[in-house]
Amino acid sequence: MSAEVEALTSASGLISLLDEEERELQYYGLAQLNAVTDRFWTEISDSISKIEILFEDESFEHRQLAALVASKIYFYLGEFDDALSFALGAGQLFSLTESSKYAETIVNHAIDNYIKLRSSNAQVDPRLEAVVERMIEGCFAAKEYAQVIGIAIESQRLDVLERALFSGETKHLLAYVQNDCVDLISSIHLQTQVQELLVK
Repeated sequence: MSAEVEALTSASGLISLLDEEERELQYYGLAQLNAVTDRFWTEISDSISKIEILFEDESFEHRQLAALVASKIYFYLGEFDDALSFALGAGQLFSLTESSKYAETIVNHAIDNYIKLRSSNAQVDPRLEAVVERMIEGCFAAKEYAQVIGIAIESQRLDVLERALFSGETKHLLAYVQNDCVDLISSIHLQTQVQELLVK
């Protein structure tokens, strides 16, 4: 964060940039607002509609940044469904590995929604699917197999469960699933499918 941004006592100057006609000034304002949302979210929240308008403007090149800023503001307002919706609109700008309460909360909310939709056989937003897939791939890269197994079982993703079981210490992971996970599965059908997978 630049010294100028750290010295700010108000976000009003940055917010006013969103009203400019020049796209680069709007982008600069958004980029700076993104850096200070944790300090000035209450002030920025009064102008959330300006940020949403930039996101909805298909000709605006930095729509994903507008979505990210809106997502953070909704997070601070405690509106987690809206925060997730805008985080999905932020695409790759939404960092799953960012070490912040915001990222942790939105990732958990995304996983919870994904599990809910999958377990009720409802259609899953492809953007939500993409975020969960990115998270799963991150867990595989970090060799966090227990976390992947938990998500796979709860979201009924047997393909992911099978991959996890044979990616790490298979014997240990099979025992983990058998001893710690199978009894927690409420669906008899899913429990049977997991048992069949374990026997493979």
